[in-house]
Amino acid sequence: MYENEVTNRIPVLLALSTCPRCTRMKKFLEENKVRAVMVDVDLMSFGEKKAVYKFLQPYNPRLSFPTMIVGKDAVIGEDYEGAREVLGL
Repeated sequence: MYENEVTNRIPVLLALSTCPRCTRMKKFLEENKVRAVMVDVDLMSFGEKKAVYKFLQPYNPRLSFPTMIVGKDAVIGEDYEGAREVLGL
């Protein structure tokens, strides 16, 4: 799951549709014109969620949101400085 994105350093934002922090991180990416895969995990089916959690576990063992994965790096929460760093902004 998301192997192509990870390999090609395409940002993957794992979020929840009802999470204010997630909404702000989505807005941050949009304002900075970052092309990212944005996934609202809470809107997925049970099987899809299970796969996402398995994908997320090595990057963020707490399974918290938002989590943005860029290559081998993960930005957890509203860490805009960390996001700028991994995105090269």
